[in-house]
Amino acid sequence: DDWTPIFADPKRQYDYVTSIASHRQVERGVRLEARTEGGETVQAELAFVTPEVFRLRVWLNEEPPADSPMLVEGAHRRYQTGLTEDEGGLVVDSGRLKLRLARALWALTVEDADGRVLIEPSADRQLLRTPLALPLGFSRDEQGRVAFHDSFSLTPEERLYGLGEQFGPVDRRGQRIVSWSRDPTGGLMAPVCYLNIPFFVSSRGYGIFVHHSSKIVYELGQPALQSAAFRVEDPYLDYFFVYGPGPKEIIGRYTELTGRPVAPPVWSFGAWFSRCMYRDREQVEGIVERLRQLGIAGDVIHLDPLWLKERRSRELDGCDFVWDEEAFPDPEGFVRWLAERGFKLSLWENPYVWLNTEMHREGVEKGYFVRSRKGGLARPLENSDDTVLPDFTNPDAYRWWQDKHRSYLRMGVAAFKPDYGEAVPPDALFADGRTGEQVHNVYPLLYNRCVYEVMREERGEAMLFSRSGYAGSQRYPINWTGDQPTTWGGMAAALRSGLSLSLSGISMWSHDIGGFWNPDNLEPPDPTLYVRWAQFGLLSCHARFHGIRGREPWYFGDEAVDVVREFTRLRYRLLPYIYSLAREAEATGLPVVRPLALEYPDDPVAPAVDYEFLLGPNLLVVPVMNDEGRCLVYLPPGAWYDWWSGERLEGPRHLRLVAPLERLPLYVRGESLLVTAPEMDFVGQREWRPLTVDVRVSDRAEATVWSPDQPLTVEAERLDVEMRLKVSGPPWDYLVRFVEPAVAPEVRTGGDASGLAVRHEDGITVVEVKGGEFEIRAKLR
Repeated sequence: DDWTPIFADPKRQYDYVTSIASHRQVERGVRLEARTEGGETVQAELAFVTPEVFRLRVWLNEEPPADSPMLVEGAHRRYQTGLTEDEGGLVVDSGRLKLRLARALWALTVEDADGRVLIEPSADRQLLRTPLALPLGFSRDEQGRVAFHDSFSLTPEERLYGLGEQFGPVDRRGQRIVSWSRDPTGGLMAPVCYLNIPFFVSSRGYGIFVHHSSKIVYELGQPALQSAAFRVEDPYLDYFFVYGPGPKEIIGRYTELTGRPVAPPVWSFGAWFSRCMYRDREQVEGIVERLRQLGIAGDVIHLDPLWLKERRSRELDGCDFVWDEEAFPDPEGFVRWLAERGFKLSLWENPYVWLNTEMHREGVEKGYFVRSRKGGLARPLENSDDTVLPDFTNPDAYRWWQDKHRSYLRMGVAAFKPDYGEAVPPDALFADGRTGEQVHNVYPLLYNRCVYEVMREERGEAMLFSRSGYAGSQRYPINWTGDQPTTWGGMAAALRSGLSLSLSGISMWSHDIGGFWNPDNLEPPDPTLYVRWAQFGLLSCHARFHGIRGREPWYFGDEAVDVVREFTRLRYRLLPYIYSLAREAEATGLPVVRPLALEYPDDPVAPAVDYEFLLGPNLLVVPVMNDEGRCLVYLPPGAWYDWWSGERLEGPRHLRLVAPLERLPLYVRGESLLVTAPEMDFVGQREWRPLTVDVRVSDRAEATVWSPDQPLTVEAERLDVEMRLKVSGPPWDYLVRFVEPAVAPEVRTGGDASGLAVRHEDGITVVEVKGGEFEIRAKLR
């Protein structure tokens, strides 16, 4: 039973490690033989991957595999450490971490270089004779199947984050989570999600990556209030301990193990327009023309399943990659028509092949589908009456699925939306010998990788819009947070699940602007909700309008059109900043959209805030989530500038505001250099020149910006009597706006600066300049 406490299942027999019988040093690691309370012998290996990351593997009989699709090459390298013994047991020292392993009673304690305890054994051993948290060990169910478990203590103030999207509060403490991906079918208030990730981050300075694809159950301060525990339904345990101490360092090191994204193409950061479902080419062309007539910027049109000929005669979604030329005639011409108007085309797919199609017959003949242990072909847990599953562990089936994309990619299709993927049944049997229990969670990762790789092969770039995933999915951007209801609660769930993804190593994510479905007879969303969601979405990493029925703004009134026009224009001006954040994600693994807990982990308030977010380090966005426009704003420590009024505010502080419908609270961090582009209707319509540099610096700041093909670095420093701004990059046109501090209009330049012009606008000195390697010096006023 998934919801029975880990250590209180009457159908299980529990055992746990009590002592180390022997140990030996192996190549850059330690092998251990240990005894259990029940008299059994377990094997264990402890090895450092880097000075800040160690891996613990424990098993009964068969040594667990070292590799998996979750890990990147080099993730199981070894780092040389020192092994010593003292009166208490073994000590393994990496220079950054010290592991103390008691010999007489298995008790693993991890300390940092200063002796601060990061993790130690649980104190919640028993309550009313029922164990709340047992030490490292295992249990057997009534069929004799083994599941391993471990537990550790939590400090009173400790917070826990991550484990995938999860639609509730971002702090996982006090939650029980079952890592078994499922389609919650719009019920996002339940503890079920599309995208589980077996990695969590502690405010205490560590993260744990549970390297398993089978079902995992976590109890994080519940029911044992002072302990965290997890159980993996495998006959072994394998996890990585990741030291920070800060959350940015933890996520960076986790993504060194599981991979980082290549920044998607710049056009993908433009606005996407979609619905479930555009019915034909005529309808789409009318929408494109109207968007352009209204001056609403956009880059991508997405087609949901009705681009497939078979979908019109089927009750449920499936896929066979056969284009409906009656509804969307001349697909090559359609792609060209869109391109002439600045739009790219994205197509939907799912990994469930309809029965009695040519693709089904071909897959059966060649053995490309997942089989069932009961005989015949496995059926997915959803849409099961009409579909079967491709076996992505079969190399031939993998290439076959990729080949189905090639003609469309060569035709000019720019993106695919790999939908679904959460429905592998437990009784499935895969070509590599694994079962559905072992592959269920990781199947979406294999699916997304398959599609991503063929896109890179054919186009040299790739852009996915995936619903499901697992550890390592950040390598194949991006994900979206599924089918939220068109309610204020659905909007909050979109934000919270996304922030949780950001703390789980997923660098780029999106959501359906306007929500996907309305619980009220699938009616369109309320216009106020739509406008507020559009503001939130257009300041997210990626922005896609999508849902059942139209999500174009003219369905929601003239004010909605005006707001969407203004916010798409704002988004496109911010493209240098947003795209540079994607480049930063590629280099560091850090997310584009950031919870306050990531940027301000030591602030006493910020870690609890999950109703606002940071777009990168410098823009604070507060979505409005009610009809009245009421907002509670938390400004973290430092200076913040109101985007709309320019007012400077000092944090930390709370503000209670009522935002007019055409605005949401938006703030720029002090000590920042924000680089923006000119307005445009679509990426590629014009060059990003001039680039505008807004200077808000009381001490010094630095920014690396992509413009879009080449990086440039901007530095600003406040000296005794002047501001110095230095630019290093390709020759370009710039507008430098000295917002803070105020400077006199007399400026000097150096380097290759030319075309200098200075003017004064609304109390701000603005400098026009051309150059690649130059500096500006301006006297303080």
